Amino acid sequence: MLNEIIKGISMALNTAFGDGYEIYQNDVGQGLKEPCFLIAVLQPEITPMIGRRSIWRHPFDIQYFPTDPSNNAEMFTVAETMIGALDFITLPGGDLLHGTSVSYEIVDNVLHFFVNFNLPMIRPADETMMETLETEVGTVGGD
Repeated sequence: MLNEIIKGISMALNTAFGDGYEIYQNDVGQGLKEPCFLIAVLQPEITPMIGRRSIWRHPFDIQYFPTDPSNNAEMFTVAETMIGALDFITLPGGDLLHGTSVSYEIVDNVLHFFVNFNLPMIRPADETMMETLETEVGTVGGD
């Protein structure tokens, strides 16, 4: 499921910004081509609920590396565009996810855009079926 969310984020960023921006999922040591995005998963969490239900929380830090690191105005514009682009994402299967807990900051000339995508999940039931049932049918008090 996490990989599908990452693909949904990547598709939303590509739709909002076009093909002129590289989108990375894995750390890139050298050879980073600006402007680009790096999708980082922070610390996923699963919270059990009643019965078979649970909430899966997926926090992301989407980093934006600008062409000109000293231009904060470019990063603010990108952040505002990302707010709209990541409000709802479409997963490869067609499901929609709503982005929550949205915030952003600029640290060391890199825009860090934080967003959570939470999923309510229901674990499949482990049902054991009966193998065979034999019954005798008759009337009460009759012949």
